[in-house]
Amino acid sequence: MIDERMEEQAALHVLGALTPTEAAEFKKTLQADPELQAFVARLSIATGALAGAIPLAEPPPQLRAKILEQIGPRQKIVALPERKPGLLNWLPWAFATGLAAICMLLFAQDTRLRQQVSTQEKQLNSLTTLASALQAATNDLQQTVLALQATNQLASLKIAMLNSLLADAPTTVAVTLWDESKQEGVFVVQHLKALPADKDYQLWVMENGTTPIDAGVFHVDASGSVRLNFKAKQPIKIAGKFAVTEEALGGVPSPTITNMVLVGG
Repeated sequence: MIDERMEEQAALHVLGALTPTEAAEFKKTLQADPELQAFVARLSIATGALAGAIPLAEPPPQLRAKILEQIGPRQKIVALPERKPGLLNWLPWAFATGLAAICMLLFAQDTRLRQQVSTQEKQLNSLTTLASALQAATNDLQQTVLALQATNQLASLKIAMLNSLLADAPTTVAVTLWDESKQEGVFVVQHLKALPADKDYQLWVMENGTTPIDAGVFHVDASGSVRLNFKAKQPIKIAGKFAVTEEALGGVPSPTITNMVLVGG
């Protein structure tokens, strides 16, 4: 992305107002930066359009006669008489003022457009990642459901989607399948951040939605995914909700509420 300093350098380059040292340094940068080349091209087009819109002015006949008279037969080079204030004097200033205004408008427009494109790209990338995670979790879930259907276990099955509570991991997707008759379940998660070696994720079954029952600890792989077959440490009458917390290595007897990362039911 072109910063404000480089935009100013580009404007001065188009106007031919850079020092020789600055011009040499800017040309090196320009050759290696396609985005900067495109920006300079847009400024050059605007400059050319403005220059073409200024009418040509014919110098006064008296000025030409005086110049020829002073040159003489020996072709001596003499200084031109001082011009009186008029059209030829203020045209360069008018051109520079108009060009500066156009440059400012182009800078503002280009900055707004780049900000809008950047925001839209981030939103699109986030949606694409979330869609991929949902698709992967759905595929895994479908395979499990088909297996349960084959053994006629679907009637006692509870399916729960767990939502991420992590601000830095909004695309995390988790699904729990709980078979009440067998008191066992399957937990599938995608895009959950990995933990250091001294930490574990711990799964909890919330009986009646309030009492947490330990369902074991787990780690995710490098992609943040895991498929876990689990059993609760105590019989579950009604599995209301499921939750995941971040705990010390090996797990804890009761969940640390402030370290909860997933919950749903």
